[in-house]
Amino acid sequence: MFHFKQLESFLISLCIVISIFIAAIFIFLDNNTSRLMLDRVREQAVTYLDLINHTKKWNFDYGGVYVEKVKGVTSNVYLEKLGINPDIRCADERVLTIRNHAIMTSEISRRSEEDEGVKFRLTSLLPLDPANTPDMFERNGLKLFSTEKREHYEMLTDSPNPLFRYISPLYAEGSCLECHRGLGIRQGDILGAVSISIPIQGLLKETRHTRLIILLSAISLIGFLIAITYFMTLSLARDLKNAQALLQSMALTDELTGLNNRRQVLARLDEEFQRSIRLGEPICLIYLDIDHFKNINDTYGHPVGDQVLKCIAERMQSCVRPYDIVGRVGGEEFLIIAPASPSEDAVSLAERVITSISKETISEGTVRLTVTASAGVAVISTNDTDIDDLLKRADRALYQAKAEGRNRVAGP
Repeated sequence: MFHFKQLESFLISLCIVISIFIAAIFIFLDNNTSRLMLDRVREQAVTYLDLINHTKKWNFDYGGVYVEKVKGVTSNVYLEKLGINPDIRCADERVLTIRNHAIMTSEISRRSEEDEGVKFRLTSLLPLDPANTPDMFERNGLKLFSTEKREHYEMLTDSPNPLFRYISPLYAEGSCLECHRGLGIRQGDILGAVSISIPIQGLLKETRHTRLIILLSAISLIGFLIAITYFMTLSLARDLKNAQALLQSMALTDELTGLNNRRQVLARLDEEFQRSIRLGEPICLIYLDIDHFKNINDTYGHPVGDQVLKCIAERMQSCVRPYDIVGRVGGEEFLIIAPASPSEDAVSLAERVITSISKETISEGTVRLTVTASAGVAVISTNDTDIDDLLKRADRALYQAKAEGRNRVAGP
């Protein structure tokens, strides 16, 4: 038998499993969002790195680029310290000063920072320009490059202006040795690094928004699935309960007449028998059989016979008291259990049933017929040990009624 306590436990377990499964999916999506954000900003940093390297190589290829020395443009003092004159005077008296890759990168970075907030620079553990001295992040990256690592990056989200820091090694080329001679640098050695800082406040805001959508979607989906599961399971449970009730009814009820079947009526008889013995109350049993029922089936067919049985069952039900028990125990045999009834009341009840059966015509299609029944009555006695004793006396009384001419009551 299905119990709703079991259903409740099942529903709780199922909801927990659904919640864990959906939560795992959305945790994966959340982590994937973080990874995609990191990949996205890293790709942006790599794009800047490629642009810087191309610009630097372009500068290398031309041995530096000269610009006019106007207000705000100063000479590279570090080249002067190396014995390299950075300036040249033109025939028209204009002064041009050279811009090597380091200064060019620094000046482009200032423009980028003003426009987009992205800044970058060249740094080294042995800088010629103190301004290129590495900070803590850059120093850690430069140390890692000695282990053949080719990039280093991290998200700095704790500051008011969150940044993505990226650093990649810068290798010495032939043109670099001119300025860095005397430092033991050889071509192909790691000379320093390109350091890039990208503001990510907007990206973090976008990511938080995406995570909020993911969270709300997860909660909504979990709620929706739990609700659907809950109502579908309850619906299934109701259907199952109804099916169980129907099966139970079928197990206890005679399908044709709707009366108690043999098993159920004998079980009720045993209950009432034990109760009668325990309380010292009388109990009567009426054993009823339809007269010449085989002839009805043989003459008119089983459909008419079935209709006769149903009509007799209805008439019996209309005659008994609410607490009397009626059941069909054979093809045309019935039992009526009358608890707390003396023999006189039981005989009177049996006579009412016999009269009710015989006084009305039964119709089925074009067939009209009147049937009769015989009944035997038995009352519990102090010598009865079980219901078989009572059944045997009621059966003997039934045969006595048939022997005396049928359509009558015999016993007790």
